[in-house]
Amino acid sequence: MKKFVLIGNNINYSFSPILHTMIFNSTSIKATYSILDNNNIANIITNIKNSDISGFNVTIPYKENIIKFLAYISPEALEIGAVNCVKVINGKFFGYNTDYLGILETFKKMNLSLKNKKVFILGSGGAAKACWKSIVDCDGIPIIVSRNPDEISHLFKNTKIISYIDLINEKGYLLINATPIGTYPNINESPVDEGIIQNFDFLLDLIYNPKETKFIKIGKKYKKICENGLFMLISQGVKSEEIWNNLSINTNNIYSKLINIAYNKNKEVK
Repeated sequence: MKKFVLIGNNINYSFSPILHTMIFNSTSIKATYSILDNNNIANIITNIKNSDISGFNVTIPYKENIIKFLAYISPEALEIGAVNCVKVINGKFFGYNTDYLGILETFKKMNLSLKNKKVFILGSGGAAKACWKSIVDCDGIPIIVSRNPDEISHLFKNTKIISYIDLINEKGYLLINATPIGTYPNINESPVDEGIIQNFDFLLDLIYNPKETKFIKIGKKYKKICENGLFMLISQGVKSEEIWNNLSINTNNIYSKLINIAYNKNKEVK
C-alpha cells in the first residue's frame, strides 16, 4: 500500500486527508494519506527520505522552500516559483504545481473565456502566482492588485501591478481573491467593497471556508457568477494523485461527493 502525506506547519485543520481518502475509495488506488506537521523543513525531508512515502503535497510555509530539495521541477512550477506536489522516485524529489492545474479546471467549470480579457488578482503570494500563470496560459490579461506594488514588481514579469486605490477606477471580466481575507473565523471581512465587486462579471474566491465568504455574498447580491475555492482544492488533489500514480482519474462522481462531505449539514470546513 502506497503512502502519501501533506507537509507543512500548523496544518492539522487540513481537509486534504478526507479528500485523498475519498479519491482512494473512488478509484483503484491502494494508499493512505496523512499529515506530517513540523516546523523544520529539513527534518521533514529527512523523515521522508528515511520512509517509504511515494509522494507528498506541500502547503504553508514550504511551497517555495521545498524547491532547493528537488531533482526536477516542472516548467509551470518553475515559472510560478512554488511547488505543492512532489513525487518520490528512487529517493529523488520531482516537483509540480497542481494549484495551477486546479485553477485551470476551475476556469473550465465557470465556463470562462479569458482570451484578451482583463483578470484582476487580489494578492501577490503563492496562490496569486498560480492564478497569474493560469491566466497567462489562457491568453488572458492578468493584473495584480497589491498594497505594495513597487515591492513585488519583480515577481510578475510583463504584468501590470496596481494598488487597491487604483482598482476603484477599474472594470474587468474576472476578479480573483487570492488573499486569506475572509477566511474562517474572520467571515465578516472582504478584501474589497461593493463598489469594486460590482464592476466585474465573474468572481472567484480561493477560500473554501466559509462556503460563502463576504466577497462571494456581495457578488451574489449583484447577480455575479461566483465560485469558491473548494472545487480548485479538490481538482489539485486529483491532479496530485494522477501524477503520483501515473493514471487518469474519472472525476464525474468525486467532485459532488467531496463537496457534500465538506459542507455536510451546513457545517463549514475547519
